[in-house]
Amino acid sequence: MTKRKKHGIILLALSGPMMWFGFTNFIAGGINNTALSIGIALACTLGIFFAISGLIMLITKNSLGILNPDDKGRGEILASQTSKDSPIPEDLQQDLVIQNEMKRTYQDSVAQAQKEIINKKVKPMAKAETSVDLMKREKKLETRRKELESLLAEVTKEEKAVEKELKSKGWVQQKDGSWSIE
Repeated sequence: MTKRKKHGIILLALSGPMMWFGFTNFIAGGINNTALSIGIALACTLGIFFAISGLIMLITKNSLGILNPDDKGRGEILASQTSKDSPIPEDLQQDLVIQNEMKRTYQDSVAQAQKEIINKKVKPMAKAETSVDLMKREKKLETRRKELESLLAEVTKEEKAVEKELKSKGWVQQKDGSWSIE
């Protein structure tokens, strides 16, 4: 027996006493207490509602769109699955896609340039070099360090510009680095 049928039987079992209490007192009449008359009306109404709901739960197999304990998200449509009526305007979606592609392409090209710079063959220092050779070597290393620092600064600047543009279009960056609409 499924949970749905068990719930239907419980509702039917509750509806019987409620309807009996409500309708017997309603037919008898002569009630002077306001709270009791409200209780009788509620008992009649809920008894009928529970009886109908219990019968529907016993007869039907699937949920009718009301609360269903067996439903675990079946039939729900996510915003990303809809082609129409998306909560994100189309122009913002297109802007985000374009900016993400530009950012990814830029980051890939920067990463490739960094790998090339880092992987440059740097000849190891020979043991018996003169002071002049050591000074030349130091100059080359200093130049290479400056290249890497300028490349890093350029990437940081471009990344901040892209983030600023996304924020101006209404996007908010989450803690994990992903973006969502306000």
